[in-house]
Amino acid sequence: MKQIAKILTGIYIIVVLLELLFIFFRQDELRWISKPLLMPLLMIIFYIGAKKKTGALFYLILSALFLSWCGDILLQANLFIPGLVSFLLAHVCYIIYFKKAGTNKKGLLQTKPLFMVPVLLYIIFLLVMLFPFLGKLKIPVIVYSITIGVMLLMAINTRQQVNYNASNFFITGALLFVISDSLLAINLFAMQHLVLSLGVMATYATAQFLIIKGALSINLMK
Repeated sequence: MKQIAKILTGIYIIVVLLELLFIFFRQDELRWISKPLLMPLLMIIFYIGAKKKTGALFYLILSALFLSWCGDILLQANLFIPGLVSFLLAHVCYIIYFKKAGTNKKGLLQTKPLFMVPVLLYIIFLLVMLFPFLGKLKIPVIVYSITIGVMLLMAINTRQQVNYNASNFFITGALLFVISDSLLAINLFAMQHLVLSLGVMATYATAQFLIIKGALSINLMK
């Protein structure tokens, strides 16, 4: 099973690289081959690697990946609001997961709440920067931005609650997810640039993979 997971991880990396190449060469039609494969591959990797294939934590991860897959398809089809809702729900799954994954010990933010300040300031900064460009989408983007901020905070709070490697994966993955969503928002609303498009996908694909790595490191210890 471990060998299969390694092979699938290699395939995932190849598909990510193909996706980046298709973005670079502006081959939008070919992206319908690469992009829809990403989340299903991670779902299979997680399913194969998980020791415990039951329980809320297991299904929350699968739900987050499935909703992310829906979001990928919807955004690829230029259905922004449905795609936004799908990713918002995926983040809610991750928020609940990070909350449930920890032990009864207090997390980092519960013992050192000042660590929340940089995240809150960043979300405020992002919204202030985007606000003039949002038009009728101000409220949906505000709600989404708050959600991704909470997701990152909950990932940070897993420090001291889960094993060190898992919390590193969660925090790094959540941070990259916030960066990815920020670059996407800038690319959609403020200024379009190829580098931003590449950054969105590179950080997104890495973020999802790292969160899954963290989830597996917890699952295998159950």
